[in-house]
Amino acid sequence: MITSITNKFVPLAERAETSVEVIREIVMGPLGVSTNHPWHCAERGEIPLDQIQKGLEPYAAEYSVKLFGDEIETVYSNTKSGLTSPYTIIEPMIEKAIEVQKDGFSIALLTNLFTEFYPTVRKELADVRFDAWIASSEEGTRKPEAKIYERTEELLQISGEKILFLDDFTPNLIAAKEAGWSVIQVIDPIDAIKELDDKLL
Repeated sequence: MITSITNKFVPLAERAETSVEVIREIVMGPLGVSTNHPWHCAERGEIPLDQIQKGLEPYAAEYSVKLFGDEIETVYSNTKSGLTSPYTIIEPMIEKAIEVQKDGFSIALLTNLFTEFYPTVRKELADVRFDAWIASSEEGTRKPEAKIYERTEELLQISGEKILFLDDFTPNLIAAKEAGWSVIQVIDPIDAIKELDDKLL
């Protein structure tokens, strides 16, 4: 329902003369695991967004990459009017979620989200009456940690084999499968919606 922020790393990689994969790992931490990387800590609500940047230097040093001190600001810009969203809402996905719910299914939003963005996302998705909101910074756990999938089941009050999960990151989908969930990888939202329709037939 929300676009990935990975496109934000292209100009950062070009400036640092490294690959998108390397700069993304420096800034966001390793994919597929949860660590004490500052990005992961912020997603779990352990530190505020503005403390991430100062913790990136050791990770940059591992790759001999020079940071410019504005990497986090580039992804999440601080302005007088607040934080500039690095994402957009995918309207067809919103419409499909509402449709699915009308058909009698429960729907939930499971997202890795910094504390600073939680109120904004809730406001922007106010038209969708989710049966459960599971935001990493509110729950103190993040995808792909097993705990956040368990928490989703608790809030929805259903078992994992009854859950169909859509996500763009492969590690998050692997963790969901390990929890017994069915999954759809979202590469193109329209294709994902078609696959969802097929699975719900």
